[in-house]
Amino acid sequence: MDRRDALALMHEYTISESLRRHMMAVEGGMGAYAERWGEDVERGRIVGLLHDFDIQAMARLNFGTEP
Repeated sequence: MDRRDALALMHEYTISESLRRHMMAVEGGMGAYAERWGEDVERGRIVGLLHDFDIQAMARLNFGTEP
């Protein structure tokens, strides 16, 4: 999976623009930590980007509401 695929998945499941911005901020942080610790930066960024991608869908399924 590359960033383009991750963004498509995020947009498919995440409706809230503020949650999308949060996810993109975490993407940047995870990439920075991966670089600092000598890990795969792209992988760290994708993990950060997708860390909450399904939270709204799961809330709708489990509780009938948005988080």
